[in-house]
Amino acid sequence: MKKAALLTLPLLIASCNPSSAPGSGSVTVSSSKTTVSAANSQLTGSTTYTFTNKAGAREVTINSATLTWTDPTSNAARTETVSIAAFTLPAGLSCPASATNPSASCPFNDANTTFADRTASRAISDAELFSKLLSANPSAANLPVSVQFNATQNALPFTFSSAAQSGGEGGKPAEAAPKPQLTINTTGSQPYSGNLSVTVSGNFDVTSKVKSLVLEVRDSRGNVDNTTFTSLNPTTSFSIDTSKYPDGPLILRAIALTDSGLRGESAPQTVQIQNVSAPTVAILSPDANSTLTGPGVVRVQFRQSTTAFTLTALNSTNDVRLDVRDFRGQVVKTLFGKANRVSEGILEAFIPIDLIGPEFSSNAYTITASAEARLADGTTRSLGATTPINTKVNDTKPPALNVLMPAYFTDPYTNPTRPVLSRNSALMMQGSDDQVVTSMRLDFTCDQATALPTQSCPSAPYTFNIPINVPGIIYRVFQIGALLDAQPFVQNGNYTLRVTAFDGNGNTNIQEMPVRVSRAAADSEIANLASLSIVDNIVYDTRPGELNIVSARWIVPGTTANPVRVATLAYDNTSGSLIPSRQRVDPILPAGTSLQVTQGFAAEGIYRIDFIVEDLVTGVTRYYEGPEIVVKRNAS
Repeated sequence: MKKAALLTLPLLIASCNPSSAPGSGSVTVSSSKTTVSAANSQLTGSTTYTFTNKAGAREVTINSATLTWTDPTSNAARTETVSIAAFTLPAGLSCPASATNPSASCPFNDANTTFADRTASRAISDAELFSKLLSANPSAANLPVSVQFNATQNALPFTFSSAAQSGGEGGKPAEAAPKPQLTINTTGSQPYSGNLSVTVSGNFDVTSKVKSLVLEVRDSRGNVDNTTFTSLNPTTSFSIDTSKYPDGPLILRAIALTDSGLRGESAPQTVQIQNVSAPTVAILSPDANSTLTGPGVVRVQFRQSTTAFTLTALNSTNDVRLDVRDFRGQVVKTLFGKANRVSEGILEAFIPIDLIGPEFSSNAYTITASAEARLADGTTRSLGATTPINTKVNDTKPPALNVLMPAYFTDPYTNPTRPVLSRNSALMMQGSDDQVVTSMRLDFTCDQATALPTQSCPSAPYTFNIPINVPGIIYRVFQIGALLDAQPFVQNGNYTLRVTAFDGNGNTNIQEMPVRVSRAAADSEIANLASLSIVDNIVYDTRPGELNIVSARWIVPGTTANPVRVATLAYDNTSGSLIPSRQRVDPILPAGTSLQVTQGFAAEGIYRIDFIVEDLVTGVTRYYEGPEIVVKRNAS
C-alpha cells in the first residue's frame, strides 16, 4: 500500500471526496450538432454529448441541464432547468479497468492509477432536453439558446427552430402521437446480469398530457410484463433486476400513452441476459443455539437459485461434509453425508451426529456444513453454512481448586505453622472445570481445640461467596482484609480457612488450611518493605500521535528481610476487577529481593501491577495494590 506522504494533492482531494456534488467546474462538454429543429410541433432524434472530466478531478454526477435564451417577444432573458437521466462521470484517474470499461472507477491509491482525462458520451433525446423551450417558443426561427449541464465549465450554443402545425380544431395545431425511444444505459458486453438500466423517453407532443410511459419486458418464455415498469413522467429511467427472468433473450419496448388516447411504440430492442448464481445452503436442524443431550441428526438443505446445479462427490458415496468445532475454533469431529433430491431444485442431506461421550464436555460448539456445487455453465462454487449449538452431558467430576496465596511455608504434616491474615491481606485462588466454575465460597471456621484463649468460637463459620460463572482455568483475587472488620466481625485468632469451588452440576471441591487472623501492627507489614507500592521510572513521549507513556515501573520500596513468596498480578484495562489479566507466582525469593516490574505499553488503556507477598518466616501476608497508569495517545 502506498504511504500517504507519496500522494499528490489532486489524489488526496479525490480520496477525501469520493463522490462530489455536481458542479465541481472540472467538466467540459461538446455536442454532435449545434442546431435543433421541431417539425409539426414534434422533437425527434437525439444529440450525442461528450463529457470530459479533467485529470485529477473528482467524479461528478450529471443530472440536469439549464437552457438560456432571449424571449423573441419581450426581449427578456429566459431560463429553464430540465432533469435528465442521471449518470456519473468517473474521477480524472486512469487505471487498467478504465481501458476496457469507460465508466469504471479507479482506486486512487493503486500503483497502476495515474492522472488522465476521463470521457463519457451520452445520447440524450432532443425531446427530453428541449421540450420546455419548444413549449415556450412554438414558432421560433433560428433562436439562439445555450445549454449548460449542471455547473460545468462551458455552455453549448444551439440554434433552435420550430414551426406550428395547422389544421387542428379551432385553428390550433393538431396533437401528434408520441414517438417513444429507449436507451440501454448499462455498459459492458452482453449477456447482462444483475440490474439493467434502461432510460425511456416518450417524445410527447408539446400539447399532449402524459397518461403513462411503459417499459414492456418480454422474457425468453414469452411472458410479457407491462405493469412493473410504468411512470407518469415524460422521461424516466428503470432498473430491471434480470435475475427475476430466465436466462436468454429479453425483448424491451417503450409504450407512450396520452390522455387524449394517442399511443406510440418504440421499435423492440433485444438484450441477452445470463445470471449464474449458486444455490443457497442452510442447516435446518438442529436449531441455532439449541442444546443436544443425546444423539441427533443434522439436516442440510441446498436450494436452487436461478441456475441448475449438481453437488461434486467428496468420496465414493458422499457429497456433504460436516465439521464440528469447539469454542477454540478447532475441529473436534468430521462427518460426511449424501444429499438427495426432495423436490424440484432442492436437495437435502440427513447426517447422524453424536457429541455426547467421554471425549466431549458440556460446552459450546459450531457445526459447519460444506459442499462443492457445479453450476450449469460449468463453474464450481464452494457452499457453506454454520450454526452454533450447545451440549449437555451428565457430569460428576468436581472442579479443580488450588489456594495459591497464602501458602504453607512449613510442612503442614510436621509443623502446622499458620499463615497470618491482617487488614492488609488478600487471597489468590485458581480453579478450573471442563464446564463452568459457578462460584467459590470462603469459610473461616473456628475450632475450640485450636482457638486462642482470647478467642470465642461462633457455632457458624464466617462465610463469603464469590460468583464466577466462567469455564476453563480461572484466577480470582479476594481482598479478605477489607472484610475482617465488617459484620460479622472476624475475631483475632486461629481458624481453618476452607475454600469451596462449585460447578453447574452440583459438584464441589474443598481445600482447607490453618490461618491466623491478627490485627497487630507486626503482623501487617513485611519486614524491610514499605507499606505502599509506587510507580516510578515513567518514560514519557510527547510526539504527536504517539502514546503519551512508553513504559513505567511498579516497585515496593525496600528489600525483603526474609525469603518471601510473591504473586505478581497485572491488570490491563481490568482495574477494579477480581480477575487479573496476567499473573505469576514466585514460590520463593531470597532475602534481599527488590520487588519491582517494568512494563512497556503498546496500546491505550489503564494499567496496574499488584503484589501479594507472604513472609516465609513469619507467615505475614500483605497485599500491595499498585497505582494506575493511564496511557493515551497524543493529539496528532
